[in-house]
Amino acid sequence: MRPRARRSGGLVVLVVFVVLSTSAVSSVSVVDVTPGNLFDSGPAVPDGVEEARDVSLVSVGIEEDRLWPFTSRAKSFDTLTLPINLVVKGDPARVRSLLVYSQDARWDETTESWKEAAGEQASPETGESVWGPATGADRYTYVDTEGPGGRWVDESMQLHDGTYFGSRVHLRLYGVGSRNTSWTAIQAHRDYWDWFRLRHTVTSLAGPQHTVERDLMDQPAVVDVRRERYGNGGVFDADGWVTVTELAPPQLASDTSVEDTAVESEVDADAERDEALDAGVFSLGTESTHRLTSIALLAFVVASVGGLLATTIDADDIDTATDRLERSPIADDRFQRSVALFLALIALPLVVRAAALALEGIAPNQPKVIAGLLYPVFVFAPPYLALRIPKDAATERWFSLAFLGYGIGLVADFALVGVSVVPIDLVLHRFVLLVSLGLLAVVGARRAATDESTRVALPAAVGLWVALLLWPLLLGV
Repeated sequence: MRPRARRSGGLVVLVVFVVLSTSAVSSVSVVDVTPGNLFDSGPAVPDGVEEARDVSLVSVGIEEDRLWPFTSRAKSFDTLTLPINLVVKGDPARVRSLLVYSQDARWDETTESWKEAAGEQASPETGESVWGPATGADRYTYVDTEGPGGRWVDESMQLHDGTYFGSRVHLRLYGVGSRNTSWTAIQAHRDYWDWFRLRHTVTSLAGPQHTVERDLMDQPAVVDVRRERYGNGGVFDADGWVTVTELAPPQLASDTSVEDTAVESEVDADAERDEALDAGVFSLGTESTHRLTSIALLAFVVASVGGLLATTIDADDIDTATDRLERSPIADDRFQRSVALFLALIALPLVVRAAALALEGIAPNQPKVIAGLLYPVFVFAPPYLALRIPKDAATERWFSLAFLGYGIGLVADFALVGVSVVPIDLVLHRFVLLVSLGLLAVVGARRAATDESTRVALPAAVGLWVALLLWPLLLGV
């Protein structure tokens, strides 16, 4: 190996070592958001009521029910995840009906259950949040009520405004109590799907809390909205103040928000509409229709101008332009490969994200299948492109193109899902990942352009790439 190459290789190894060490140190100081008991084969066992004496419970409801104002990955206080940030004095069915349909639910004396009001969901054009059924990992919270006593409860339902494989405001609703004394604890957060972690990453708690608070304040059935100090702040941007919402009794709320003359056909139509949403049946909104129309008109104009130019340009002029193009740098194979690698790595994260969103629209209830189909593309396509496209010995250029191209693609993907602030350990991980991809491009160039052996460099570069992919999966970066 040439002295210059040895010096460059030593510098890269030093940079990788320093960044890995720094990231490992910084990871100790952040909140643990990794999945607990990753390799457990069964559900966690509750720790027992005795441990509840060691944690702080807050009073909720007129019956002095008490709540542990957090959620947990397992039925244990040791696996705390996010704080509860809203409490509604009413059943989860009423809360869902108010958020989704802007109408209150009704109590059916015959079946002794809540019946959601029939109505139309809000549309994006109205500026209101559009809530729909959501899927997500199970989370638990602990309650202590007069009857059953202390116990762990799982979510009654999940709602979201957004997309599973994009970004969304995600709600988990926990219903407690009976008809007259029921209340609902809500954990609201904003998250986005992270392909490196194969799960959602939370970015905000305060913004989603304000969003739900605003939506509830617009409902006629809501008689009071206030903030109460629960002392569960300090996680992300949560300040420990929980939104508490009081609902009017159902018979009073129904006078203004529910039509008493609603017939059974309306309920059936509502159920059919929910089934259609669950099946992925959707229609384009007015804004999307206008956008498609504009694109079609632009394509028509471009095609018309191109046709007119084709009929007016002389054949000799076309031959001259072709000759010049063949002698220009654009026709050079190295230039074409450089552009291909750069643009392909920019587009790759965006294409995977767009494909996931498209498949989610077709099969919204199959997120694991979609992730299983696209994750191999996300994992193997970058190193494949870096190893196959470079064909000459200009290793510095290939390293730079791979580093910058994939880096721009990752930043564009963050912009696509609305992420503007990322933690330092994530930045460091992505930086080292880009370095490893640049090394793969260098190895690919040397394999194609020289007789230099890569029997050591190739496994080392591939091993580094694999290790950096396992890092966020196992350590939660």
